[in-house]
This record gives sequence, C-alpha cells and structure tokens, in this order.
Amino acid sequence: MKILVVGSGGFLGSHVTEKLQNNENYDVLKIVGKGQVDITNFDDLKLYLDSNNPEIVINCAAFVGGISYGFKYPAQMLLQNASMAINLYKACYENGVKKLINPISNCAYPGDIATYKEEDFFTGPPDESVYNYGISKRLYVQLGKSFSEEYNLSSANVVVSNMYGPNDHFDEERSHALGAIIKKVYEAKKNNFDEVVLWGTGRPIREWLYVEDGADALINSIQLNSGHHFFNVGVKKGISVLELAEIIKEELGWTGKFVLDTSMPDGVLEKKVDGTLGQKKLNWKPEVDLTTGIRKTVDWYINNNG
Repeated sequence: MKILVVGSGGFLGSHVTEKLQNNENYDVLKIVGKGQVDITNFDDLKLYLDSNNPEIVINCAAFVGGISYGFKYPAQMLLQNASMAINLYKACYENGVKKLINPISNCAYPGDIATYKEEDFFTGPPDESVYNYGISKRLYVQLGKSFSEEYNLSSANVVVSNMYGPNDHFDEERSHALGAIIKKVYEAKKNNFDEVVLWGTGRPIREWLYVEDGADALINSIQLNSGHHFFNVGVKKGISVLELAEIIKEELGWTGKFVLDTSMPDGVLEKKVDGTLGQKKLNWKPEVDLTTGIRKTVDWYINNNG
C-alpha cells in the first residue's frame, strides 16, 4: 500500500513515518516540508499527487505553536491551516485517494467544556486563546463529512490530546507547557538556578498523549471502513500544570522551586478527552502512561541537548 505522509519532517509526522517504514506492507512517500511541496498551493499539491498516486494520505502538517504563537500570528494561523485543509480534501478527491487521515487538536472543542465528547464538538466556539487554530481544525472535520456525502471521499479526523515526546518543540513560544517546562528545568539544573518561572496560575488541567500513541492512532485509522470517521483518542485523565512540573522536576533531579507568573494567560482551565468512541473504532487505546512518557522524553532531551 502506497502511503503519503504530509509533514513527515515534523514532530508527529516523523514518528508516523518511522513506524510506517518499519512495516514492509507499506510503501512510504514523504512530503517533508514546504520547501519540497507547498500544500497551501493547490497546484503544487495536485501535481505531486498526480505524479505519485498515493492510496492513503496521512496529513501531519500544520502551522502551529503555543498560546503566545497564536496571539502573535492570528491571521496566518487561520489562513495557512484552512488552506491546507481545503487543498488536501480537494486534491485527494481529484486524485482518487482512498482515505485522508488528519490529526485534530483537542483545542478545536468549545472552550467552556472540560471533558470532550464528539457530540459536543460544534456546540460552542473554541477558547479565545486558540480560536483561529481551533476554527481551522474544525474545517477539516466538516470537509470530511461533506466530501464523504457528496464525493464519497473517505477520511478519518482523529482528535488527539496535547502531544509530547522526542523531537518535540521545546522553546517557550512554540511548545506546549510540557516541552517548555522540560527545557526550563533542564537549564535551571545545568546553571544552578534556584527558581523556574511557570506561565499562569499553574492550575490548568490538561490531558497529555505520548507521541508514539498519537502516531499509532493515525496508522490504525488506515484500517477503518470507508466513509467519514470523527473520533477522539484519549483516556479522560488530566493533570495540572504545576503537578506536571513537579514530575518533570523529579525526573531531572532539580531541587529548586517554581514561581508562578500570573500575568500570563492560563487558557482553558480544564481539558480532558473522552476516548470511548475512538477505542471502539480502533479496538485500541493509548498505551504509554504519563510518568513513563515524561521519563522517555526527558531522557531524549538530555541525550540531544547535553
């Protein structure tokens, strides 16, 4: 089976690509980044698909960053991600692709919901802190439904929790809280700093998904029946930012204290994902617990930044 991974050079895409390449049943094609094929340009994307004819497209490309990144680039956040969504669905349909698979950030859910269930997806706006990115991800879901109904294009839109793990962004502007905290605590230990500043109150609760589990969820979606599939992958269990920081502190062996910068925004106060439907569809659920995943991520970070 010929499978194209779009965004194969990115965080999630690199893990998806590695797993696929380790399976002899798959012939893996890669669009590493914009320098190879600009998927915001329909003609470029269409030409690539015409030339390579993949059966399955797994899209891991996105213009994305942390909360501060969204506030800094609101128009680009919406424009680039919406362009990718429209072009991918249109080009996949015109080229006869059998299935398009997309990861969907859980921030696309309404901002006033604490536990995410599929039936609530369109019941309110995304939180202001992630509004434009969230709206662009909702577009993938509605395009999946409409292209299935009108053109019989099959797709799977898989809602994932905040992902973390090896190859993630670890700078404060582009990373989620987990990656940024690992970098801060590592630097504090390295430089004998007594304090590390955390953004916000430390109270927001988030669910985290180890990137290997996220990659498995997308790959397992290849086997789904034709039609449009929209479901969550998660375990409905969250942890506060401050509790998360304490786990990272322990793994890195740092003995300092955390200082909360309450002038910075918290974003949504609680986000957990009900993965019941996803588990049923895939006959699978995430396998890596948070402490194990953080240990693996910290070890990778030390080995690549020591």
